[in-house]
Amino acid sequence: MKELSDLETLAADIMQLSQATHGRDTDWRGEQASLAFGKIGVTALTFLRVVPGSPYFGPVGRYAVWDLSAIVSLCRCLIESYYVLCYLRNEPADPAQKLFRQWLWEYHEEFERHEMLRLMFPMSPNLPPMEQELKGRRARLEASQVFQSLTPGHRRELIVGRNFKLESAVDLSRQAGISEKYYRAQYKYCSTFIHGAPFAFSQLNAFRAGSAESSGVLKMPVSLATAYSALAARDFLAMFPDVAGLLSDRSRQLIGFWEEIVKWENSVGFGPAADMVSKDPAG
Repeated sequence: MKELSDLETLAADIMQLSQATHGRDTDWRGEQASLAFGKIGVTALTFLRVVPGSPYFGPVGRYAVWDLSAIVSLCRCLIESYYVLCYLRNEPADPAQKLFRQWLWEYHEEFERHEMLRLMFPMSPNLPPMEQELKGRRARLEASQVFQSLTPGHRRELIVGRNFKLESAVDLSRQAGISEKYYRAQYKYCSTFIHGAPFAFSQLNAFRAGSAESSGVLKMPVSLATAYSALAARDFLAMFPDVAGLLSDRSRQLIGFWEEIVKWENSVGFGPAADMVSKDPAG
């Protein structure tokens, strides 16, 4: 698939950009964004390892495994990481908002660590000091005027650890120029495989390694991974423009191409997905 070559180019450029900014002296937001971006690059490379036709693809023992479920699951993992990067890219002008975002992130980090230990080892001697740390971070969060300005439902969602971002993926999609319909449809598709839904099993039952039909099915997750990798490169360079010279011409073309595609129904060239992803960005 030609789409695989595009993703390989983007993945290589993302890793190069990530390495060029690694260890840079930056603020909390820049550090976390750098981690999210590096994660996207690594996920893209791992994704290529399990997609047939990629130069990274290899057999498992004596089997050439075409694992659609793993491919789509990795695709959603990449998308999730993109929205974290997108969230971190948007820097509030208000210093209180900036600080609250950091506090919320740190609270959620400790909340998840506490919950995992509590569920696995409820009698662990490490649990009490962790609970004290969590209480301190919660108190700091709740005392913030930003927290008090949120609706009761939103405050509760943050405290019980359901979210660590203040904007939803739909809100972030709008800010990134991504159609809500595009996001919802593609995310729904990926989620069916994550959750082991009946639709996903029906796809796996009809999926046959080496068949032309299966190659066609693979174009969907490959195109999605390529789209969000392109947007990730765009957003990262908005934060670290001094390394823009490292981006290849081909990646620049792909960013422009996918920026238009993800507008979906708002795109000038709106049409069936199969037609749109088959166009040559250089043409």
